[in-house]
This record gives sequence, C-alpha cells and structure tokens, in this order.
Amino acid sequence: MVHQKINLDRLSPEEALITPTYASRALTSAVPKYEIPEGEMPPAVAYNLIRDELALDGNSRLNLATFVTTWMEPEAKQLMAETFDKNMIDKDEYPQTAEIELRCVNMIARLWNAPESEAATGCSTIGSSEAAMLGGMALKWQWRKRRQKEGKPTDKPNLVMGINVQVCWQKFCRYWEVEPRFVPM
Repeated sequence: MVHQKINLDRLSPEEALITPTYASRALTSAVPKYEIPEGEMPPAVAYNLIRDELALDGNSRLNLATFVTTWMEPEAKQLMAETFDKNMIDKDEYPQTAEIELRCVNMIARLWNAPESEAATGCSTIGSSEAAMLGGMALKWQWRKRRQKEGKPTDKPNLVMGINVQVCWQKFCRYWEVEPRFVPM
C-alpha cells in the first residue's frame, strides 16, 4: 500500500498527537503522530506507545480470513530474532543464509515432486503475497512460452480462481495484466 505524507496544518491537535493514558515521568506531554519528536524518550516508553496502539488491531489468532501463523516453536522465534539484522538479498555478505535458502528450494521442489531430470527454480520471500506474485509471474511466463511454441496469441492471459480468493491474486492480475475470471463458490 502506498501512503501519502499527512499535511499537519490540516490536523487538529487531537489528530496530530498521541496522548498516552498511562502515567510516566518520561511523558509529560503529548507525542507527535506524524513527525519525529524534538526530544528523546526511553526505549521502554517508545515500545509501550507502539504496543498499546497495536493492541487496537484484530487478534490474529481469531482471524480465519487470512493465512497467518499464530503459533510456532520457541526455537523458530529465536532463529527469527537472531536473523532480523541480515539483509537476505546480500548473498555475498551472508553466503550461509544463501546456502540455507538453496537447500529450502530443493526441499520444496522435492516435496512438490519436481522431476529430478529438470531444473527447479525458487527463491525466498518475506511474505505470502510476495510469493504469490512471483509464482504468478512464473505461471504467466510458462503460459506465454507454451503459447508461443503452439503458435497461439500471448496477449490475453487469464487466471481462473474462486470468488473467495486471497486479495493478492486480484492484485497480481491488475499489476501483471492478467484477466481475472472468478468462479462462484
């Protein structure tokens, strides 16, 4: 989602400031919402401000409409926390991370029964929507290649999906010029 810069002159003080309801000596005045405050604040206070706002979000464990992981082994959380500082795209700086990614691609290729005689291609992604976009692009390119080989037009790809499909597929169709065809469920 693309965000626009907020015009602070058009906001009332209530709209432009966060006024925490809990007491803290570190917060003697409201905190600006859309600009960096003049003074510093202790890390614990910044954490609590953001954590309190995030508490207004829905509960992910009760969200059955999206595919999110709400529980994992503590060791998985620990590994994630220990690798937050790695830039996954920098394969030269993090060669072992790249090696583990290669192994995962191989494991998934075999899990999905990719023919041993053919190359399987894959990469890591940060989220499922990104993965769907990459998978959709690969699908479109394979479709185009097959159609060219058959001497058929390649200018009107379409994707048939259930009307209840995850929204990333609708975005894929819009971004990559694929006609969506929805099937009632």
